[in-house]
Parts: sequence; structure tokens; C-alpha cells
Amino acid sequence: MNIEVESMSSSSNTSSSRTINDGRTHYKITRTVTGSDGKTYTETVEAVDDDAVNLMRDLRLRDNNVTDMNRFDSSSWTNPIKVSQPSTAAKRPTVAQDNKEFVREALQVHNELRRKHGVEPLKLNNDLSKLAQEWANHLASTGTLVHSKTKYQNVHVGENLRSQSWSITGKDMTEAWYNECNKYDYNNYRSYQSGTGHFTQVVWKNSQEVGFARAQGTSMNFAVAMYYPAGNFLGEFDKNVFSPR
Repeated sequence: MNIEVESMSSSSNTSSSRTINDGRTHYKITRTVTGSDGKTYTETVEAVDDDAVNLMRDLRLRDNNVTDMNRFDSSSWTNPIKVSQPSTAAKRPTVAQDNKEFVREALQVHNELRRKHGVEPLKLNNDLSKLAQEWANHLASTGTLVHSKTKYQNVHVGENLRSQSWSITGKDMTEAWYNECNKYDYNNYRSYQSGTGHFTQVVWKNSQEVGFARAQGTSMNFAVAMYYPAGNFLGEFDKNVFSPR
């Protein structure tokens, strides 16, 4: 059994996860809501894999007045999700890849995909890679998947995260984020589209530099990409995310 997690978040929500023998991670999401009668209730929802990610994002947007927020990207999500891997899980076979090759491949695939969308390539920034490594090490040491509040040149960076039970390669990581393009509606660029934030950050035109890192935890592997300037600003998708040529 393999487990992979992209990113998840909550505000006043809490969540827990469990893995059963169907190979998927099941999340129980508990949140406190106030009804129309003014009374407070607790509701619990169970979701699986990407459905859980999308649900938590939708709850975050609904619970935090959308009109008061101009940016929705991975750095908006702050509460940690504990990820774990059963000791008996089978590992997915991968080609061994050292960190230098991981970074090289991640940059190469990012830029191949960006070229496909008609935007300029990203430049590797070693300072961003160092910041990404610090956060990847933190995720590995805590066993949680939570976005940082990292700043570079005094502004928040864009950030994509990934966690999985088998070794992470630059190609697989980037393509997993990019595959969200299948959900993206290029005719609906005025509103944030849940479940596509990793993809849009990968191809965001105005992002010019990037750093990559990964770290191995006790049972899970973690990867971090940090982008400067950050992407995923409301009202700017039509100027930064283009359909493939």
C-alpha cells in the first residue's frame, strides 16, 4: 500500500486520518459551525484522498470571507495534518536519485511544462532551495504536512508540498502537481478553482525563480518547492495561466 498526500488545511476545522486496506487514506474532518438559530453545532465529515483536500479548501474559503482575501495558494493553509505509513506497506519501485539530480530534474520538468503554456522558464535560486530544505527537514522531523510562512526578500513565497511513502523524484513530483490541469477551466479565471492551486503555481507566468528540496521522515518522504514571486492571486489568473499550445 502506498500513501501520497499533496496538501491540506483547516481554520477552525480539525482532521484525522486512517488508512484501510483499500489503499486510500480516509480523513475524518470535524468542524464547529453556528446555525441560523445561533446555536453552535459540531459536524463531522469523512472524505478520501483528493476529496478530503478539496473539501478542506472549500471549507477554508467559505469560513474566511472570500472577498477579504486576494490570494489563495498553498501558503494560505496553516494547520498541520499528520501523515503516517504502516510499517507493512509495500514500496513503489523507483530509480535511485540523489538530491542534485532531484533538483535538476524538477527544474527541467517545470520548465518543459511552462514552455507548453507559453511562459518563461524558472531560474533556480539557491537561497530558495536552502529555505525549502529547512522546511522539508521540519516536515520530515514532525511527520506533518503543513505550509510554511516563509518570506524571501520580505514577501511570502509561493509553495507546493508533497508527501508520499515511496521515494520522491523531481519528475514525479512536478507531474503530480501539474496533473491538476485536468480540473482547470480556462474560461473561469475570475474565481479561485479548488484543487488546481499546485498546477497554477507551476505554470504561473509572473513567478521567475524557484527552489526545491526533499527530506525523508520516519515513514514518509516530503518535498517542497518555493516560488518567487508567488502565484495564485485572485484577479490575475487570466494574465498568468494560459491554455497549452
